[in-house]
Amino acid sequence: MQRLLLTAALVSAAALALDHLQVLDARIAELEQVPRVEVEHTREFARRLDNLRRLLEEARVTFESDDRADALAAKLVIVSKALERERCAIAAQDERLADWEEHWGDRQRKSLEGKLDALSADLGRRQRDLDELRALASRTSEQGEERLLALSQQVQPLLAEPDTQGLWHEVVGPVAQLSGDTTVGSGVLLESQRRTNGEGYVTHVLTSWHVVRDIYGSLERIESPVPVRLYEPDGSTTDETAHMVAYDIGLDIALLEMDFDRQAPHGARLASHDELRRVDTFDAVYAVGCPLGNDPIPTSGEVASTTHVVDGVRYWMISAPTYIGNSGGGIFDARTRKLVGIFSKIYTHGSARSTIVPHMGLATPLPVIYEWLDRTGHASLFNSHDAPRTAAASR
Repeated sequence: MQRLLLTAALVSAAALALDHLQVLDARIAELEQVPRVEVEHTREFARRLDNLRRLLEEARVTFESDDRADALAAKLVIVSKALERERCAIAAQDERLADWEEHWGDRQRKSLEGKLDALSADLGRRQRDLDELRALASRTSEQGEERLLALSQQVQPLLAEPDTQGLWHEVVGPVAQLSGDTTVGSGVLLESQRRTNGEGYVTHVLTSWHVVRDIYGSLERIESPVPVRLYEPDGSTTDETAHMVAYDIGLDIALLEMDFDRQAPHGARLASHDELRRVDTFDAVYAVGCPLGNDPIPTSGEVASTTHVVDGVRYWMISAPTYIGNSGGGIFDARTRKLVGIFSKIYTHGSARSTIVPHMGLATPLPVIYEWLDRTGHASLFNSHDAPRTAAASR
């Protein structure tokens, strides 16, 4: 491009020089019409004028005959055409750019904006997913800590030294022996409750109906007192009596009341409704009774079933070893040491000479007993808490 501009400049300079020569030639012609003055100082001027005329003529001949002027002119034409083509190309390019900007530029911009919106929405979803994961991790961590705490609370008693005295007081001490002339069974003392008038205490006993029936021998003696033997940790005993308050032959359950108004030294705590709903297979239990007329004996086992039905009555089957005399005794939760059922019967095998199956005992569960106490007007003996409410004496 620089060479083209230089050539154009040279051509322009040559044309200007020709114009000057023509003007100078015309001026010389005008001077020749002026009369000559034959003085000495004009001779030199004439001589110089002749020389100038000769140089002008040579210059004219040179410019008129020199092919370089034609070449420069031709190049100037070529340069002019090239410049025109470039101008047209630039104009076309400008038009294409304007068209792209008008049509494709806006479309491309909208496409980019759409992609950015999609990316922003995806980022928002990922952020929400991350927040949910964080919340889930937090909840999982809290639940894990709660489970670990619960497990620690369950394991801690197992790791600690066994509280045999406390265990005896809560599980063995409440079990009493009920006996007659030819039979023996068990009963469970509940915690003594102060009478509403504030004068003394009332203590109830839960047992099986067939235990009391066998002691009476016949229903005609139902008003007779039932012998009850209480036990102390040192092996000492106290013989007392109790009287019948309520019974149900179908459920094989009976409620007695002790014939004294002092506070009993031992009494079973009743499991709450919530605790009873959580009892399930494999839960550890203690079965405590007086088999064969012995002092209360605790045996350990598990809940084998909570849905066992015999003659239309629901029982819990337990695997803790039991025997004749355990009837009316208590089934205690091994973890809370609270009463969850009353032992009722045991499986036997064979008809001619039946064999007792000691690990297949059946207990009347406390929820069934609660329903029965409610129907018989003794709901005050239990509630949804760990301890029963204060009840009035009933004779």
